[in-house]
Amino acid sequence: MTMKVNMSIHVQRENGEGKTLQIAVRSEHLEEDIREIVNQTAQAVSEEAFSDFEKRMKASQYPKGVSVRTQERCYQFQRFSIRYRRRSYRLPDGRIWTPLDELLGFTPYQRRTQKAEEQISALAASLSYRDTAQVNGYIGHQSISPSTVGRVVRRIGQRLSAQEQSYQAEEPGQTKAPRLFCEADGIWIALQKEKQRKMEVRVAIAYTGKQYISGSRKRLKNKVCITSIGLPGQKWQEMIREKLYNHYDLQSTKTLVIGGDGSPWVGTSFDLLGVNNAIRILDPFHVKRAISSAFGTSLPVKEVIHQLYSHGFVSIEKTLLKACVGVPDAMAKVRLDCLQYLRNHADEIIRGFSLGAIESNVGKLVAQRMKTRGVSWSLDGARAMLAILEHKKELFSNSFQFLTSKTLRASSKKTRSKSNGGTVHSASFPILKSGKLSAPYASLFKAIINDDLPLSS
Repeated sequence: MTMKVNMSIHVQRENGEGKTLQIAVRSEHLEEDIREIVNQTAQAVSEEAFSDFEKRMKASQYPKGVSVRTQERCYQFQRFSIRYRRRSYRLPDGRIWTPLDELLGFTPYQRRTQKAEEQISALAASLSYRDTAQVNGYIGHQSISPSTVGRVVRRIGQRLSAQEQSYQAEEPGQTKAPRLFCEADGIWIALQKEKQRKMEVRVAIAYTGKQYISGSRKRLKNKVCITSIGLPGQKWQEMIREKLYNHYDLQSTKTLVIGGDGSPWVGTSFDLLGVNNAIRILDPFHVKRAISSAFGTSLPVKEVIHQLYSHGFVSIEKTLLKACVGVPDAMAKVRLDCLQYLRNHADEIIRGFSLGAIESNVGKLVAQRMKTRGVSWSLDGARAMLAILEHKKELFSNSFQFLTSKTLRASSKKTRSKSNGGTVHSASFPILKSGKLSAPYASLFKAIINDDLPLSS
């Protein structure tokens, strides 16, 4: 059965001016009709508001301005777009003034608000540019191209990257860190339209310890993350210093535990923190991977690694040297390289500190988005995306409002606990004192008296 309801919505300003919308809601197209009503209402309300804004601004700022033209412009917001013919005025000094653009903060060729662009960037941090364009079209009912998404990402990312590089900490952090754990690692991404085919993305993290979540899962406590690409070593060290100085109370830090794969830049990344007692550790992940890939076919890897951490590199050096004899040249080179790698970092192979968090952070933060199959970047695009990934959580929280199940439960519980304003009288039922509180009659009497009261006192 098909049903139709005709309605009208009247939008009126305080001065009596306005317009009336004639609308219809059909039962078989309920969702589409209501969505169209929302769009028409938003357009009508915005037109009336924009017109009043223009008149008020002209009257208060430039009453002698002369209207020279009206031009249609599309203003794109997060959830909707508005088309409006805004006015431009010639001022007495000859300048052209567009009051509505000035009020809304739009530059001459700008189409979207900053929050709308941040929303696009937040989506692009998890999706390809093509998928981002589609999803954003569903949200804002305004189609955009993947190329537009790329331009928005570069614009927002470059702004964030510039802020990160010029950041100067003004006050020391409040987080106490008697022992501060620092790790750094790099990942190579593919470039396009650049002289270099690949470039390394640097990632550094700092944290005060690990906290168990469930089973073997752990969470880093008080974590700070810093990323860069194509940044000189001195500037990279300064960025780390400013970020960590702003977050931690480095005056309370007695020991700095530095973990990594042994690369020279990893070891020097935290040199400007000013902590004298620094312990450098070769990440156990890289130790195990190096031994497994080089000697996994001829030696018991677990036993070798156990002996290495229990008695040091000297205890396994002869064993590894013997394994390098009588094998093909290519295999011998791999094994000798591994042997030299372990020898160079023998003093850093230490047991007792829980590290190894950098690998998963690099994977989740960078690799999942920037090192997938078929993905390559211009250098500017890579810098922009890296800055957006580093601020992904903030961009999402600014662009989307989520109500988690935990928040909903807390809100519901708070609502139920409110008093209804009545008087609660004290009463005693012997049956509740002598019987089982889990029995059906106990719950029945509890509901009759007051459901918010406990069964026993």
